[in-house]
Amino acid sequence: MKHLLFIIFMSASLFFTACQSPSPENFFGKVVLNTNLIADFAPERFGKRLEQETVEFADIPSSKKSGDEAQKSVEIKIQTVEKALKDINELHVSDEDAKALKEKSISLFEKVLPVYKNEYTAYAKLCDTKGSAEEKQKLLEKIQKDHMPEIDKVFDEVYALGKAYAEKHNLNVNWGN
Repeated sequence: MKHLLFIIFMSASLFFTACQSPSPENFFGKVVLNTNLIADFAPERFGKRLEQETVEFADIPSSKKSGDEAQKSVEIKIQTVEKALKDINELHVSDEDAKALKEKSISLFEKVLPVYKNEYTAYAKLCDTKGSAEEKQKLLEKIQKDHMPEIDKVFDEVYALGKAYAEKHNLNVNWGN
């Protein structure tokens, strides 16, 4: 009987611990600071980074590429974004400000993820296979035109909500201003 009571007590403790809201610092880190994972999302930055993944130098043998470096870079980015999204979704919050910030952060990650999976994956394949500059430019322009306005808007909203949350909870945050 004592063992059964102990098991029930431990189960209840684990349940209540799992359902607790994270500390403001932990919450802020997962919901706002993790947006740094996609700070290089803009086509002019991420596109350039993917191009650089495929650069080889004739006089440097160690720079020889295997032909899938840009694609691997996008795959890693996708995994990172999916992990951040999973972590944010698992956060339990009761505060209305935290709920709004959590939802906006989820929205941001959900907007960038399909672009990584589709346009940036296609762009990376073009980079790895030395595709034409015109094809690559068209993909980057598509991202800029079709996705960046909404992503920039949501990113700014996360930033504004994050600032308010940090002030409310007296978090020492350097916003780079």
